Amino acid sequence: TNKEHAQQLVYDAMEVQGPKRFKLAEEAINLDPNCVDAYVILSENSTSLQEALMLSEKAMKIGEKELGKAFFVENKGHFWGLFETRPYMRAKAQYADALYQLGKITEAIQQYEEILVLNPNDNLGARYMLFALYLDKGELSKAEKLLNQYEEETAQGLYNKLLLELLKNGFSTKAAKMLKQAKKQNPFVISFLSGKKDLPKHMPQYHSWGHENEAVIYVDVHLHLWKKIDGLQEWLKKH
Repeated sequence: TNKEHAQQLVYDAMEVQGPKRFKLAEEAINLDPNCVDAYVILSENSTSLQEALMLSEKAMKIGEKELGKAFFVENKGHFWGLFETRPYMRAKAQYADALYQLGKITEAIQQYEEILVLNPNDNLGARYMLFALYLDKGELSKAEKLLNQYEEETAQGLYNKLLLELLKNGFSTKAAKMLKQAKKQNPFVISFLSGKKDLPKHMPQYHSWGHENEAVIYVDVHLHLWKKIDGLQEWLKKH
């Protein structure tokens, strides 16, 4: 069917970069105007944030309609595990990101929270952006609850625990211990936080635990939050 053919074109598009990726997405929409993933891909190539927001919102609404209200009620908590939910989830994540890029923090938080309700396993990593947005809003208790919900010994988990401790209690003895643990997991983060290194112009396409690409992805989202801490540079030099 046209619908199946369009989805296959989208899968092909996901395997390539550059103009061909977007050409395949356009072909998919010509075959199936309700092809959610095609709009998600085209939103990546938007000429403005407003256009990205419009395309991702359109994709999300099409996805909602395709699945139907009853599906959401019956399968809440199991999304992503169900294959047919994935285009909608990708669209919702893209929409949340566009809201964030436009400075619509409250609206972005709502979208990320809904993603976690639909899929507590969080295959898309919505928790990372949600944590940063909670801190943007000064909602430390919500940020702490989120960290406790997703306990993980990665750069994201360890540096965010440290960040929260610094915001709550300053340069405590506990913070010094947490810094040591975080540096052991990924020492590259410190170079960016201290200003010794600048972030690259282009974000890495993937990351590996403990490597510099993991540090780049983490710092890109969280650096502005670390910069709010007075005396951070001096403290990092001492430890």
